[in-house]
Amino acid sequence: MSIVERVAELLGSIPQTHRKPAAAGEKADTLAPNLVERAAGDASRRSDFPGDMDFAVRAKAEARPARSTSRTTRTFRVDLDRLRKQSIITPDGERTPIAEGFRRIKRQILANVANPKGGAPANLVLVTSALAGEGKTFCAINLAISIALEMDRTVLLVDADVAKPSVPKALGIKAEIGLMDVLLDRRIDLAEVLCKTDIDKLTVLPGGTANQHATELLASGAMRELLRELASRYHDRIIIFDSPPLLAASEAGVLASQMGQIVLVVEAGKTSEAALKDALRRIESSNVAGLLLNKGEGPGLGYYDGGYG
Repeated sequence: MSIVERVAELLGSIPQTHRKPAAAGEKADTLAPNLVERAAGDASRRSDFPGDMDFAVRAKAEARPARSTSRTTRTFRVDLDRLRKQSIITPDGERTPIAEGFRRIKRQILANVANPKGGAPANLVLVTSALAGEGKTFCAINLAISIALEMDRTVLLVDADVAKPSVPKALGIKAEIGLMDVLLDRRIDLAEVLCKTDIDKLTVLPGGTANQHATELLASGAMRELLRELASRYHDRIIIFDSPPLLAASEAGVLASQMGQIVLVVEAGKTSEAALKDALRRIESSNVAGLLLNKGEGPGLGYYDGGYG
């Protein structure tokens, strides 16, 4: 049974009612995600994307006056009450179904990091979805916080949904510049835009200033160089990317081609089999770590670790 057929079977066993995103105060267990399947086998090839972005675009950016990015290094306070209202786990939180779900998911992610299969570094982890509104940012933040609670891991959470960045807002922190600014202007040091948080071992890289050349920037040599640096500088670091939806933005496919692991969020009762197949075709040459069933409850849910052809 193929990965799509297995997920279609699981989705079919869940009441097909459209569930809206959790409102403030909604019980966390209504959003408990489950990693439902792991793709079998290694990717045999990767898509080719343009190397460096158009020289004229970068030259225009570097001709501008240098932006002042100097600031006293400080720790950003995460609004824990805000996280609880969004059903996001917190370091001091109770043992909930959501917390347990992400513990199971992160174990598979960390196992893949410990036993890489070649290709892109396994500690580069992309969280995406086929369509908008399926909960990929919710899942990316929960996964990042869950991994940050490990004794021997640090986490960098990258807001790579540069057209509609939402990670800083969800965490209750404010950031003006980030990833796009670093890629566009070589004079900006990455260290100046990283947001260290008061959640121990969790750092955030905001999306930064919106740019019409976002796809080209993410496919550029500067981005590849940045990814190599992020993946190799700290041996204990896991980098989680909150990506745009695969069917909504070309940036997602570019990012997917450079990731060591991909987690595809599927919304119970909403994501169609056709959309799922289309999304998987766009990342068929990438390392799909698993599909994460979100906003589902009832029979058929559970953790499935590979084994499907």
